Amino acid sequence: MSETAAPVKKQARRNPSQKRSRTRVDAILNATRDIVSEKGAGGLKIHELADRAGVTPSSIYQYFPNKRAILQALDKRYIDTTNELIRVSLSGIENLDQGFDALEQMLDEYYEWYKSEPVITDIWYGLASDKVMNNSELQVSRDSAGIIMEALSPFVDESKLAELESYALLMTHLAGNTIRLCLMTEEAESRKLLSSFKMLLRNMSQTLSSLS
Repeated sequence: MSETAAPVKKQARRNPSQKRSRTRVDAILNATRDIVSEKGAGGLKIHELADRAGVTPSSIYQYFPNKRAILQALDKRYIDTTNELIRVSLSGIENLDQGFDALEQMLDEYYEWYKSEPVITDIWYGLASDKVMNNSELQVSRDSAGIIMEALSPFVDESKLAELESYALLMTHLAGNTIRLCLMTEEAESRKLLSSFKMLLRNMSQTLSSLS
């Protein structure tokens, strides 16, 4: 009895500390978002970040070894949000056409979100020279593609799942780069680029439908 009770007590003592840690990390990331939005990733300074987050510089270093790690953590938060958007967009679809319709609509939402959150692009540029980050970008695309694959595969013939897997990876990787390109152009051209990307999606859908 005593052996089973001890871990429960230990976990109970850890919970408040874990909650405080999560609160501090959230405060640090939220303050990072504000600073990067105002000054760009290059304007992130630890002492200013500590002041805005309501913590000490030493507290920041307890959770993050350097500024790049903070940017990576904030980037991870946006990636998780993107993947949740994909899941929600594809939930409840009943056929392949509905799936691609949802992806097209999500592309517009993705674009509007990026426009309203320019900090996402600032973070991407701030991390662009990071070899580790660049190497992980493929895995990020694969993770997002896996969500699409899981949602659409029931509507594709089993013998053609390899084609769907390739399409899903192309979609996720190219979508991010397409949005970044759109943000560099005027609104009218951005809309044309989005329409062109949607045509690619529709062609993928038609090809998979003919193969299913």
